[in-house]
Amino acid sequence: MPVICETPNELFYETVFTLERDFERLVVEFADAIFGPDTIYIDIKKRVKGHDIISIPDAYLIDMANPEKPTLFVVENEISSHDPFKHIGIQMLRFVTSFDGAKKTVRDFLMDAIAKDKESLKRLHRGCDASSMRNIDNYLDEAIYRPFQGLVVIDHAKPELHNVLQRINANISVLEFNAYESDNGKALFQFDTLYDELENNIVQLPKNKDQETADRRKRKERRALADTIIVPAQADGFQSTFIGENCWYAIRIGAAMKDRIKYIAAYQIRPISAVTHIAEVKDIIPYKDTGKYMVVFKEPAQQLEKPIGIKEPNKSPQSPVYALREELLNSDTLDDALS
Repeated sequence: MPVICETPNELFYETVFTLERDFERLVVEFADAIFGPDTIYIDIKKRVKGHDIISIPDAYLIDMANPEKPTLFVVENEISSHDPFKHIGIQMLRFVTSFDGAKKTVRDFLMDAIAKDKESLKRLHRGCDASSMRNIDNYLDEAIYRPFQGLVVIDHAKPELHNVLQRINANISVLEFNAYESDNGKALFQFDTLYDELENNIVQLPKNKDQETADRRKRKERRALADTIIVPAQADGFQSTFIGENCWYAIRIGAAMKDRIKYIAAYQIRPISAVTHIAEVKDIIPYKDTGKYMVVFKEPAQQLEKPIGIKEPNKSPQSPVYALREELLNSDTLDDALS
């Protein structure tokens, strides 16, 4: 069992969840940290009485990080002791197959739930005001009347779960949330985020939900508008896969980013230390049972006329980063494109 050590004298042991409601309570509590402050997390089980929704998930999430493209996610919170096929897989399949026929019911339910919660209504207005849409009704329609997107939040994602979700053939992503506790009762939490921030996301309670640095918010805004994923590549892998196979794998991609990525660029590590090639994306598909993805190119990657270097090669990307293609190609350095 994993152990986290804050100091030599204080060890944190992983929490094993036996009740789904205990896990779900933490997801609700950490909703802003997991999904971001530009989202509305609606806990369905507390509000669903009296509504005719055929298949009831644990929550609906409205992502407004890109105000022009609000997106609805169907959220299911699970613990790893549940059977990946009989429980989780069947649940998600039910949501997928009933979603198109229930959109109006879901829309009416969400508007009613949001109207009753001041903070949710405030966020919806804020997202709408930052967009070109006329009013919050149109804005909510824009979020709902899209293809199905689902999220499974779970304490441990086993290969069997990824295998089952692949077979459903729908846009479903998995986020892991882990809790740790020390002998004296102090708690730590480690979790994936909607935009896969790839930074230190271990949070210690108590935490002010409004506390977020300007740099972190700026990174989130860049990701929300990005259309290009930039992947670090070693020489052998770059030649054999990026150039030789017209694809790249296995890439960790945030749940909110999959539908936004239109291009992939290769940052070749030392001694080149520069973005050298870019390709248009044909498809993003699950890579085996890893929870990661393969990006398939429309056609062979094009070499840039002028490589885009980095100011400090010792701080080069160690994992995928996101940018706008136009800004990337017009930047003197990768630092500028990511600023």
